[in-house]
Amino acid sequence: MSLQCPLCGKNKAEKNLFCSECTLKLNSEYEVNVPKGEDFAKEDLPEPENKDVEKKKVVDKTPVITESFDHKPKEETAWNNRTAEQKSYYEIERDKRPNRTLYVTVSMFILILAIVAAVFIYNQHVKDGNLERSVWELTQRDNSIDAYLDYIDEYPQGKYVDEAKTKMLTLKSNEADAWENLKTSENTIEFTDFLEKYPQSPYERMVKNRLDSLLWESSLKENSSQAYSDYINMSLSGEISGQYIGDAQKRFAMLTQTTPVDEADLEKIKETVNGFFIGLSNASHTELSNYLAPIVRRFNSSTNISNETMTGQLLLLAAKSDAKSVNFDPEITKLKYEKMGSGTYTVDVPLQKTFDGNNGAISQIKGYIVHLKLNTDYKIYSYYETKPYSDAP
Repeated sequence: MSLQCPLCGKNKAEKNLFCSECTLKLNSEYEVNVPKGEDFAKEDLPEPENKDVEKKKVVDKTPVITESFDHKPKEETAWNNRTAEQKSYYEIERDKRPNRTLYVTVSMFILILAIVAAVFIYNQHVKDGNLERSVWELTQRDNSIDAYLDYIDEYPQGKYVDEAKTKMLTLKSNEADAWENLKTSENTIEFTDFLEKYPQSPYERMVKNRLDSLLWESSLKENSSQAYSDYINMSLSGEISGQYIGDAQKRFAMLTQTTPVDEADLEKIKETVNGFFIGLSNASHTELSNYLAPIVRRFNSSTNISNETMTGQLLLLAAKSDAKSVNFDPEITKLKYEKMGSGTYTVDVPLQKTFDGNNGAISQIKGYIVHLKLNTDYKIYSYYETKPYSDAP
């Protein structure tokens, strides 16, 4: 019994899946092997009534190609215009492929656009926002005028600009108040703290000058080579203005031991220096005479005077001061000496003077350096002093 071909609707043999035309088309176009029933050629084609008719039918089956507008055979056009019900599974899947490729291409394009948009939004809003927040946190931690100015310069339209300006004005006000307090302060730590907190302050020069004066006064009170060395180093590093660096260098040279120390010589020198200043403090003529050479040069002058005359002048000088008494305290541990080629010695010793005023007030002045010259018998033959300031008594 003949049935209809599921592809084209034409009659087919009962044992075949498709009609002969569809079978040939499938085998040639899709390269599939469609099974054939027995006596495919015979059963597929209807029995002709006679040979002439058979020949005619064979001739008639030769496709007649007529050109259409699009230059395609009519049979091919009819074949391509079949409905979905008339097409095989392979044909349907084949037709879907271009649509699926187009879908994938469009989807990938949309995905790429979405990624680019997401990255742009992240960079413009999320990343930049996070970076600005981090910079602002560091600025607050620094909490300086320079830090707030840097933030405003980097983010002129930033989220925290108004807050930065407010904090900066507050710091300006605090800075001015701090400077007013420093004008009467003698605590050097407060000055160094101010310079660290306000490194670009308009008061910087005045603060450094004031700190310079305080440190110089401190160096004079300490009156040691180490104190003067510290002052020199701070001046050279720019921490202070260094107004007194010349005096500091001279004093440093006076109190720095540059030659080897002979302990025996040092002990005898110390004995002479101590005894001399004890006699001067006690205004004792006898004690002074014991430590002075027979001929003495005072104030490093070329005029030689006798021991007796020198003793009288020293006692007279002490009596003229506006005090009941003057105590001379040499800092023996800071004494520096040098042995000369002639066997004599030059000695520099820091000294402080304590004045007991007639009104009962006691004042102490530090920063003197006394310069002595001793002969081979360790007797003083020259005496003069460097004052801490020009009008010191």
